[in-house]
Formats: sequence, structure tokens, C-alpha cells
Amino acid sequence: MISCRAPGKLFIAGEYAVVEPGHLAVLTAVDRYATATVADAAAGVAGEFGTAIGAPVGVHEASAAVTGAVAGVAVTLRSDLDGGVTLDCGRDGERLVPLTPDAVVPAAFAYVFAAASVIDRLLTERGIPSRPYEVDIVADLGDADGRKYGLGSSAAVTVATIAALGQFHELELTAMQRYRLAMLATIAVNPRASGGDVAVSTWGGWLAYGSPDRAAVAEIAAADGIDAAVHAPWPGLSVRPLPTPTGLALQVGWTGNPASTPALVAGLGTATRTPGDRATFNARSNDCVQRLLTAIEADDSAAVGSEIDRARELLLDLDQTSGLGIMTPRLHALCAAGIAVGAAAKPSGAGGGDCGIALVDRTRTAAIAELTGRWIAAGIQPLPLRTHPFEGETA
Repeated sequence: MISCRAPGKLFIAGEYAVVEPGHLAVLTAVDRYATATVADAAAGVAGEFGTAIGAPVGVHEASAAVTGAVAGVAVTLRSDLDGGVTLDCGRDGERLVPLTPDAVVPAAFAYVFAAASVIDRLLTERGIPSRPYEVDIVADLGDADGRKYGLGSSAAVTVATIAALGQFHELELTAMQRYRLAMLATIAVNPRASGGDVAVSTWGGWLAYGSPDRAAVAEIAAADGIDAAVHAPWPGLSVRPLPTPTGLALQVGWTGNPASTPALVAGLGTATRTPGDRATFNARSNDCVQRLLTAIEADDSAAVGSEIDRARELLLDLDQTSGLGIMTPRLHALCAAGIAVGAAAKPSGAGGGDCGIALVDRTRTAAIAELTGRWIAAGIQPLPLRTHPFEGETA
């Protein structure tokens, strides 16, 4: 039995611009996790966990009728997300397929199945037999009611699954190879995903990230295979660890309203902005992130705060001109509370709900306490998060 965990994330700056290849963002990993546990399983035997997805009787026959010859259960995926559910998978030739009546992957398993499929294709390309296995996914990236905080649960689940399956099949993957495999799985589900959350879930710590050209990467995988895509150059990709600022305390508040990052990012493409407007936003965001990187590496707390405020203003302008709904009333309140106590504050991620951040001089304990009180009064839940440290090499 092998278990691997991956941390959640917070965007510090660079949201929306980083969706475009080569554009930059700063993120940090936090100490909330998704854990994937892989165990050997006899073919055709599934464990017990939660509620099975698909009809309990005739599911294998129905799948076989849709996809051809499916030889029993090869893989069982189980998750404690969405109340605890199970998905059995079989093989149609060399292809992993869900054993559901319509042979469609349920949304609850989109990223786990994509990760398993990417590893499966890699094994086939390398001539490595795939053993039957079971995967259990657990996560603490939401509240007790199952509502997600917006800490990148999909990315953490994908990264943890890739890492665990890589160890199970003795693939000896480097951190960069794990990132690339997790990214290939991610863009199979969401082609617009920047991958910043995937990167920080892979490496941890504070990270400077430039997004790759996902369309080019997907074309390589489709034409030449997963192994080729893992080793080919990825245009636009850059990953660099950053020091954790020593003079600032990172405070995180949750609005209580989960948001859909893919929907908000997709909305950017149809918002009433001209290409020139978007290019201007991207350029200004990149300039802000570049200055932020300089400030972080110099451990200049005042300059870090100034760029966080600038990043917030850029998001406000984007919201006003595009109508995306980035800034909800509670995110406005979260930022206003931060400004009132002398902190730098902004939404973290795509907005529309989820989390916001405030960076406060860590010696100003009274200001931190006042910020917490203001957030609670505004219906914002402070989250006691710490940075998950950087691990591994980026080369």
C-alpha cells in the first residue's frame, strides 16, 4: 500500500493573466491536503467505500455493450469527496474505461480518472504491464459540510494520484515529470487550466510560475504519446521556488461561497473586452508580478504589500470592465477589512467567492487580531493555514 499527499494552494498574484501561455503568477502551498492511497487488487474485486456510481446490477454488461469487450474490473477508484463514492474501471483493449451504464466518467471522478488514464497510457507506451489496483482519495480541503474552500482540491487530488500511481508502478518519476503528467491529466478535463495550482501542489512552498502552451502540449501527447510529451520542451513553462517572506503574516479568509474557477476563466473569453484590453491587463499583471518577485526575493515587506495592493486593483479593474463577478460583497468586505488595519489584501484565485488573503506585518499582533474580528463580523471565516514547504528540484 502506497500513500502520497499533495498540498492545497493560494494564489498570491497573477490570476487570469497566467491563463495565457508564458504569463506569470505567484502562488503558495498550504497545509491542507489531498491524499491518494494505492493498493494491489485482484482483477474483478472491488473494495467497499461509500456509494457505488452506476447501476448495481448489469453495469459491466452495459459498459461492454457500449465499448466492446471489457474484461472485468481492473481499477477501482474511491473518494471521500461528494459524500463517499466508488467507480470501477475496466479495459477496452489498451484503454481504461469507466464501468458505468453509459461508459461516461462521473464528474466526481473526472480528475482521478484522468490521472489514472495518463499513467495507464504511459505504462502501455513503456511496455510495462498494469497491475489491478484500488485508489482511495481523502482530502481536508473543505469544511465539514463538504463545501470546498477554493484551495485547489482538483489539482491536489490529481498530483497526489499521479505520485501514488507512479510509486506503485515503480516509475521513479521526478517532480517535473509528476507535474507534467498531472498537467496532462488536468488539461484533458479542463484545457484552459493554467496549471499554477498543479505546480504548487507538486513542489510546495512559494512559487513563481509561468504557464505552458497547453494546446501545444496536448498536440504532442496526441501525436507522439504521453512519454514524448513528458520529455519534450513545453513552451512558456517556468517554475521557480521563492523564499517565504519573513516579515509578513499571511492571513486567509473564506467567504463561505464556493466558486467555479473553470466557469470564471471561461467567462473571460466571452466577456465584453477587446483583445487590446486583455493584452493590457496581462502586461500590467506581468509587470506587477515581476516587481513582486523582486520584493519577495529581497524580503522587502513594504514592497510586497504595495504589489499585493496593485494586484487587487488590477482585478478590480478587470471585474468592472468585464463583468465577470470576481469581487463578491464578501470579498469586497474582506479587502476593506484588510485595508482598515493596514494590511495588503486581495482575492486569491479567480474570485466569485472562495478565499481572499491579507498580508500583515507579523509583529502587529493587535492588527492581526482586529482583522480576524472584522472578518468574522462580516461573515468571513478565518482559516488557520500555514505554508507547506518547498520540496524537490524544478529541473
